[in-house]
Amino acid sequence: MRRSALGFALVGVLSTLTHVCVATLLIEWLGARAPLANGVAFVVATLLSYVANTRWSFGARLGMATAGRFALVAGTAGLMSMGIAWLVERAGGHYALGIALVVVFVPAFSFVGHRSFTYR
Repeated sequence: MRRSALGFALVGVLSTLTHVCVATLLIEWLGARAPLANGVAFVVATLLSYVANTRWSFGARLGMATAGRFALVAGTAGLMSMGIAWLVERAGGHYALGIALVVVFVPAFSFVGHRSFTYR
């Protein structure tokens, strides 16, 4: 448990930085709306997260079964990410607030989902 939690946290930091950089780049440089930018950023960060967490954090093999379960948890988290950004945008908040809320809530949801479902 400690190894998987520490590994997940480290991979999460890298994935989070990836998410923030991609979302910010899409918004600032390409003029994308925050919900779309967060969705694309989530996909990029999730691909990195799948490989790193499967091999390093949880010591599992890359495979279709694991990928399917990972995709289900990640897809749910992705919808959560886009929903948070949408709610902040609708409320008139700055996109950075949406990113900050995504960074706080989505990783916690993801760890619990992966620990109890993906790598059970």
